[in-house]
Amino acid sequence: MNVTRAALLVPLIALVALTGCRTRGASNAAVGDELRAENQRLTGVVTQLQRENDSLMAQLQSARDALAKNKAPTAGQQFNQILKGDDIEGVSATERGLALNDDFAFAKGSDELSPEGKSSISKLAARLNSGEYAGSQVIVEGHTDDTPVARASTKEKFGDNWGLSGARAASVIRALQSSGVSAKRIQGQFRGEHAPRGGDKASNRRVEIYLGN
Repeated sequence: MNVTRAALLVPLIALVALTGCRTRGASNAAVGDELRAENQRLTGVVTQLQRENDSLMAQLQSARDALAKNKAPTAGQQFNQILKGDDIEGVSATERGLALNDDFAFAKGSDELSPEGKSSISKLAARLNSGEYAGSQVIVEGHTDDTPVARASTKEKFGDNWGLSGARAASVIRALQSSGVSAKRIQGQFRGEHAPRGGDKASNRRVEIYLGN
C-alpha cells in the first residue's frame, strides 16, 4: 500500500468508527426510553392493583362487621344477658349457661330444694318466660362432685352420684314448671360426677341450666 492510499484510508476508518459510535449511542438511548416507559406502565399496574386490594379489604371488613353485628350470642352471652341487672342468688353464669350451686339450693345429700333455692328458680323462670327467651328450650343438667354417696339414707334413696344428680335436676325442673315454664320446653339430663368444672369440689356440685334450639 502506498503512502497516498494510506492517507486516504485513515479518514475513512475514522468516519466508520464515528458512525458506529453514534449508532450504538442512539440504540442505547432507545432502549433506555423503552425501559422507562415499561417501568411507568408497571408502576401504574401496581398502583391499580393496590387500589383494588384496598377496596376488597374494605369490603371484607364491612362484611365481617355486619356478620358480627347479626351473629347470635353464645350461650354464655345469652345467660349473662338474662342475669343482667339484679343478680339471682346462688346462680352464676358459665361458658355454657347458668349454674345453680347445690350447696345453696339443697341440703347435703338431699334433692329437696331450700326456700332460697325455690326463690332463685322462680326469678329465673320469670326471665326465661320473657322477651326473646320465651320460646327457647331449657336444658337442666344435674352434677355432683366425685365423693361417693356414703350416708346410708342417701345411698338407699339415690344409690350413687348418678341418682343424686338426676334427682336434683328433676327437682329444679319441677320448680321451673311450677313457676310457669312450660314442661314442653324443658329437657332433663344428669351427669353425676363425670363432667366436672374443675376447681374445688363445691364448684362441681351444681345444676346447670342452658338454652337449646
